[in-house]
Amino acid sequence: MAISISYLNRSYCFHLVNSGNPKLQEMGLSPLFLNTYPLYINLTGNIFFGGNNHYECRLSHDVAKILKVMNSNTYDRFETVYGFLKDNYTLHFSIYNHQIFFSDFMSLSIYKRDENIRKQINEKYGLKDEFYEPTWEEVNQDYLGKYILKNATKYGYAVESIDFNLTPQEFFERMISFKHQELKPYKSSHQLNGYDVRNWLNLNANVFMEKKCSLETTGIYSDEAMILINHLLETKLEIYDFFHQFSQQTTNWQSAIKELLIQLGKYSEYHPPVSEDFINDIDDYAERCYWDGMFYSAAPDLLVQFVGFDKIESQNPRTITTSKRNIYEEFFNFLLMDYDIVQIPRLVFDKNTQHFRWIYPSSFINAGTNRECEEEIQYIKRYVPYEERYRYFKS
Repeated sequence: MAISISYLNRSYCFHLVNSGNPKLQEMGLSPLFLNTYPLYINLTGNIFFGGNNHYECRLSHDVAKILKVMNSNTYDRFETVYGFLKDNYTLHFSIYNHQIFFSDFMSLSIYKRDENIRKQINEKYGLKDEFYEPTWEEVNQDYLGKYILKNATKYGYAVESIDFNLTPQEFFERMISFKHQELKPYKSSHQLNGYDVRNWLNLNANVFMEKKCSLETTGIYSDEAMILINHLLETKLEIYDFFHQFSQQTTNWQSAIKELLIQLGKYSEYHPPVSEDFINDIDDYAERCYWDGMFYSAAPDLLVQFVGFDKIESQNPRTITTSKRNIYEEFFNFLLMDYDIVQIPRLVFDKNTQHFRWIYPSSFINAGTNRECEEEIQYIKRYVPYEERYRYFKS
């Protein structure tokens, strides 16, 4: 564990901009600070800092998004899905004059890249393999409507709308692939511009707010800003990768998600309100919100007890809660400096039985390197003054 203990003892103020640069000062750049507090130690051993209410900085949103997809209903391929039942993984097309038109860029992207999906659509609607690929601007500017106005005299106005439903598994795979592109770390702070910081932290340097330079301007943000954002991206990607691996171990996603919530003590049965005014799509929306509430409630426990993050306790200073077994090896430096490491049960999924089981601290075996580290810690604490113990830190 290579984390500096000084980061864990207190809140940390990140200096986000290079306000000491004379050229930037002339542009009106003044200091910009973000006060944070250490929240988790991620799987890589870096700190995830909390304290920013921006959507992307709240890991519970990522957890809920993943669980929502894994808990999704499966509709028939060409089933028309109404109202609130529509999911993000329903692709929308239109057929006019034996040609396919795309309602959004995701539909175009998947139709273009997935040969199996393209074949299913083409066979059902008698389409040729060749198709017109619109630009982003054409999709956003209703290129279908313009085409119809131009050709209505010859072909009429008859348009057939298509809903093509991806399975949760198909959507999930695409989501993971997209996250690997979206969450790539920045290699230099000079890559950062106003759009990047707005996207991940929701903050602006004053030169952007006062429109003294464009949001594309680089070189304004500091290395500290890059480190903060990279740890955020790294932590989010670890969550997606963990659940991607979990998704490949179970054959029944909905059953697994329900049992996961039960094991964490967060599940309760949904009872729809009895009302003649309640129609199916609104009732489905209410049930989805009910599930989302359970997902968000389960997220903090799930991150520590299932994913394997370590929680840095803000209410109990110098305390870390973990479900790791080998605490003397993992937290050598912290234990040396009299931190409390609280072990809690770990939840694991058995792909053979397709069920979860708990591993309790009482069953953790303290052997090998872990026991050697425990004995070394006890020896150092017995003979070395507190202020000198840092000399024995392990990197």
